[in-house]
Amino acid sequence: MVVTFTRSLCVALLAIALLLMALPAVALAVDPVRWTSSRIKGTPDPPPPYRLERVFSETDLVRPTEMVRLPGTDRWVVVQLGGTIVTFDKSAPGNLHQSITADDFHTKPFRLYGIAFDPDFPKTPNCYIAFTAIRDDLHGTRLSRFHVSDTNLLTIDGSSETVLVQWNSEGHSGGSLHFGDDDYLYVSVGDGQNPNPPDQRNTGQDLSDLEASILRIDVRQTSKDVPYRIPDDNPFVDLPNARGEIWAFGLRNPWKMCFNPKDHTLWTGDVGWEMREMVYRIDRGGNYGWSATEGSQIVKPHEKKSKIPITPPVVQHDHTEARSVTGGYFWQSDRISELDDAYIYGDWMTGKIWALKHDGIEVTWHKEIADSTLQIICFANDDDGEVLTVGYDGTIHRLIANEHESASEEFPRRLSDTGLFTSTKNQTPSPGVVPYSINAHHWSDHTTSQQWIGLVNNGEANDEKISVFPKNNWQIGQVAGFLSFPDNTVLAKTVSYQADVDDPASTRRLETQVLHRRGDDWNAYNYIWNEDQTDAVLQDNVPVYQELQIRDAAEPSGSRNQTWLHASRDQCSLCHIWSAGTVHGFKLDQINCPHENETENQIDKFKRLGFFAQLPESISTYASPHDHEASLDDRARNYLDLNCAHCHRRGGGGTAPFILSSRVPLEELDLVDALPTQGSFNIPEARVVAPGDPLRSVLLYRMAKAGRGHMPQFGPTLVDDSGIRLVHDWIASLPTDCPGNFNFSAELSSLRAASDPSEQMKIIHRLLSSVPHAIGLSVACAGELPDDLTNTVALAASKNDQPEIRDLFERFLPAQLRTKRLGTKVDAQSILTLKGDVQRGRDLYFTAAGMSCKQCHRIGDAGPVVGPSLESIGLTRKRAEILESVLVPSAKIEEKYRGFLALMSDGQVVTGLKQRETDAAVFLVDAQNKIHQLDQHEIEELKPLDKSLMPENLLAELTAQQAADLLAFLCSQQTPLSQ
Repeated sequence: MVVTFTRSLCVALLAIALLLMALPAVALAVDPVRWTSSRIKGTPDPPPPYRLERVFSETDLVRPTEMVRLPGTDRWVVVQLGGTIVTFDKSAPGNLHQSITADDFHTKPFRLYGIAFDPDFPKTPNCYIAFTAIRDDLHGTRLSRFHVSDTNLLTIDGSSETVLVQWNSEGHSGGSLHFGDDDYLYVSVGDGQNPNPPDQRNTGQDLSDLEASILRIDVRQTSKDVPYRIPDDNPFVDLPNARGEIWAFGLRNPWKMCFNPKDHTLWTGDVGWEMREMVYRIDRGGNYGWSATEGSQIVKPHEKKSKIPITPPVVQHDHTEARSVTGGYFWQSDRISELDDAYIYGDWMTGKIWALKHDGIEVTWHKEIADSTLQIICFANDDDGEVLTVGYDGTIHRLIANEHESASEEFPRRLSDTGLFTSTKNQTPSPGVVPYSINAHHWSDHTTSQQWIGLVNNGEANDEKISVFPKNNWQIGQVAGFLSFPDNTVLAKTVSYQADVDDPASTRRLETQVLHRRGDDWNAYNYIWNEDQTDAVLQDNVPVYQELQIRDAAEPSGSRNQTWLHASRDQCSLCHIWSAGTVHGFKLDQINCPHENETENQIDKFKRLGFFAQLPESISTYASPHDHEASLDDRARNYLDLNCAHCHRRGGGGTAPFILSSRVPLEELDLVDALPTQGSFNIPEARVVAPGDPLRSVLLYRMAKAGRGHMPQFGPTLVDDSGIRLVHDWIASLPTDCPGNFNFSAELSSLRAASDPSEQMKIIHRLLSSVPHAIGLSVACAGELPDDLTNTVALAASKNDQPEIRDLFERFLPAQLRTKRLGTKVDAQSILTLKGDVQRGRDLYFTAAGMSCKQCHRIGDAGPVVGPSLESIGLTRKRAEILESVLVPSAKIEEKYRGFLALMSDGQVVTGLKQRETDAAVFLVDAQNKIHQLDQHEIEELKPLDKSLMPENLLAELTAQQAADLLAFLCSQQTPLSQ
C-alpha cells in the first residue's frame, strides 16, 4: 500500500504536532526512574530492648518544653514554648485547660522553659515559671513567682508576677526548676550565649554572675536586696565577688534536672558544644568544667578558670550517638523491673534513650534502651514512678518491651544480595540505579571511587523526589542547597586503589560504602571486597585494618606499605553527620557536570529522570582543588571544605571554634588571624591561619605533621603533599600588613644553591632550629628540593630533639626509619625485652625536651625533692616494677607521696604533697617545689587524692628503644639508702 501525503494532510499533521508541543510538559512526562530491585531494608543490627508507645494520643500539644504533675490531682501540666501552659486529666487527655496564655503575662514571653509548684501546694497556691521575656538581653530570661487562682484545674494569674531572678537571654537558658527535700528551689541556668564562639563571655568559670550554674534559693522568704533569701550553707556565700545563689557551676546548658528519690542527689543533662554530651550528678560547690572543658574534651586550655577542680561527668557521649542531651528522671515503677532505680535520659537530635544505675560512687549499669525518631524535649515523671517521653512534636510516649522488633535476618550480607548490581563483579548497575560523578573528591590516600544513587518505589509515595533545603534554613550558609532524600534512598561508592602506581590494570577494589535513608536517619554500611574481586561482604560494626603493599618506583625500596581503615558504622557517622547534610558527594554544585563520557549535564539528566522535585534557578559549580583553571582561593577553600568541614562547622564535632565550609564567607569563619585553642606547637605568635605567613599557621602545621595532633584526626593515614602546598600558597596569598619569614626564603635559597655537603648541613640545622622554618622546609621537601637533598634533610630532622620538628619529616623517611612511637597504649613486655643503654637514658632524663621526670625527682644534685629521690630506685624496685610505676603511676601510691587537695574558704584550690601538718597550718609542696602554708582555719576541705600527682602517658612520644634506655638508666641508680 502506498501512502501519498497531500499538502493539506501535511499541514494537518504539522498542526497536530504543534498542538502536542503546546500541551503542558506533565502530559508528556515519562514515569520517574525508580529502582525496583532494592533489598536494602531494615538494619542488620539488633534493636534496643524497648521501644516507645504513644499514650494520651488525644492530647493536642504545641511545642512542649516541660511536663509535670499538678500536686494533689490526676492532672498533667504542660509548659509550651510559645507562652501557653495547659493541663489535662489522665482520664480525659483530649480536654485541655489553658492555665495561662502568652497574652496573660505582664511581659509577653518569648519562650517558656519550666514550672515548679510550692512544696505546700495547694495550701500555698504559688507556682514558679522560668521563661525568656526579652530576646537577646542581659537580663531577658527570668524566674518569676505567680499566684494560682484555681488549684484544681490550674489557673495562673498573670498579673500576680513577682520577678525573682534574671539572666542573659542571648542563648542557652536552662530553665529547669525543682524543689529539693530542703524546700529550697534549684534553678538551672545556661551560659546565655550563642554556640560560637564557645562561651564568648567566659562566664562558665566565673562565679561573679549567675550564668552556667545551678542556683539554690529560698523563695519563701525575702531579704533586704532581693525577693528571696540565699541559704547560709550555699557554698560561695562568703566568697568575695561570687554570687551566693550559686550551688554549682561550669555547665553549658543544663537541660532538665531531677532529684533521685532514693538519696536526694541532683542530676542533670548538660548539652555539649562540639564533641560531647554529658550527664552530671550535681554536688554542692561542684565545678563541671565549661568552658575550660566539654566533658573530657578540652575547649579553652589557656583561659582563666576556677581553682576548684573539675568534676568529670557520670557518663558522656560523643557526637556519633548524641548531639543534644535531655535530662530525665529515675524509674520507680514496677512495670519494668530491669529499670528499677535507673536514671532515664535521652537525646534531642538522635532520639536515643539510655538508662544508667549509680551506686553513689560509680556507674554500675549503663545501656541504650530505646531508639526513636522523636526530638526528645523532656521526660515526665508520673506518680507511680513511670518515666514518660515527650517529643517536641507534642506527642507523649511510654516505654514498652521491643518484643516484635529484631535485626533483619534478610538484610543483605553480601553486596551481590543488595540488588545494586546485575553483575557485582563487573559493577553493572541494576535498572534504576544511576551512576554519577562529582566535580571534586576528598583526599583518600591515593584511592579512586565510583558512585551510584538509587531512588526506590515506596508504595503510595512512589513519586517521592529529592528536594532542596530552603535558603532560609536555620543553618543558613551550611545546608543551603543541600538535599533532602526520600525514604529508602541508597547512595553507594566503591573505593579502589592501584597496586602498581604505573599500571591502571592493577586496580583493586577495597570496599563499597552504602548510605541508606531509613526513616529520619541515614545508616552507613561497608562491604569489604574479597580476594578474587567477585563480591564484597558486609562488615560488622567494628573497624577493620587492611595492609596494602603498593609498587612505586619513586620509593627507595620500589614499594611502599600503607594501612587502609575499613571504618565501622559508628566511625562512618563521625563524618556523615546531620549538620553537614549527611550526604557529602551528591550536592548540586558537585554534580553540576556531565558524567564521565556523557555530554548531558547531570543536573539536566537527573531532572529528566524525575529525581528532583524542584531546583533553584541558578546552580554554581564546585571547583576541584586540582583544577588549575579555578582561582587559588576557590581551590584551597574547597580542599579544606572537602577534607575538614564535616567536623569544622557548627554542630560538626570539631572543638576548634572556626568553620571551614567553603560555602560560608571567609570573614565569617573565625579562622584568619584567630588564636589557636588547642596548642601552638612551639610556633611563636601562632595563629590558626596567619595571613601572608603560612609558617605561623597551626592549620598548615597540623596537616603536615605525623603522630598526635595530625589533621584530619580520622580517615586518611597518609599526608597529602599537594594539598599542603595548595593550602600553603593560599595562606601566603591572603592580604596582610605583616608578611613574615623573609629570612626563611633566603635560607632556603642558600640551601638550594649550596653544593658543599658541610655547608648544606649548616643551613639544614639552622632551618631545623625553629618550628616555623621546619614547616617551610617540610613543604619544600615535597617537590622543591632534589630527592637526595630531601633525604638528607629528613635524616637530619629524625635526630632532632624536638618532636614538633621530627613529626614534620617522617613521611620523607624510608618506612624502616620512621619513628614508631609508643603512644598511649604501651606494651610493657615489648619494652622489657629490649636492652637499654644507660648513657642514652641519662641523656634522655636530663637533657631531652619534653622529659619531665627531673622536675620532681632528684638524682644526685640535680632535681628538686617533690617526689621520691630516684638515686636508689634500682636497688628498691625490680625493672618491671619501675616500668609499671611510670606507665601506671596511680596503680600504687606510697602514702608518703600521696597528693592532697585543699579547698580554701576563698575558693582557692591547692594540690601537692603534704610536707607536714600542725595545729595551725598544713604545708603542701607542689610540682614546682613551691611550699604552700595553709591556715587550718581557712581550709574548708582537705582530702587525699586517689590519682597520683605524677602525670600519665609520660612515654607516649618515646620510641620503645628510648623507653628501654630510660629504664636502663633508672635501674642503674643503685646508691644505698644509707649513704
